[in-house]
Amino acid sequence: MPMTDKVQRMPRYRLSTPVDVTVLNGSDTYWGSLINLSRTGVSIIYWQYPKGDESVRLRFRLQSTDRREVREDLNARAVWKSGENVGLRFEQSLMSDSPVLQKAPCLVGRLVEKEAGL
Repeated sequence: MPMTDKVQRMPRYRLSTPVDVTVLNGSDTYWGSLINLSRTGVSIIYWQYPKGDESVRLRFRLQSTDRREVREDLNARAVWKSGENVGLRFEQSLMSDSPVLQKAPCLVGRLVEKEAGL
């Protein structure tokens, strides 16, 4: 699928975690696995490719520092596909001034750690 508009390149960091993908205009939920993460989006292994104009909710299943499962949701759109790998751009990037940071504090914490080289 060709990109529909220019994508700003951001550093990407490897992070492996399960991701549930739900089509927003439907009730279908599929399973995926996170490959890498940036402040603007993710790439995942995902067998059910969403249409380019389809918004999805990504539910990240992470582990907190006290080992509890944490689920955080962000909306995204597919921007590319290669085999079973799919690139999705967040509807709102995870930049320092973004209100969406509060929706995914654990995911953002992992991203900050990766950026710091931890």
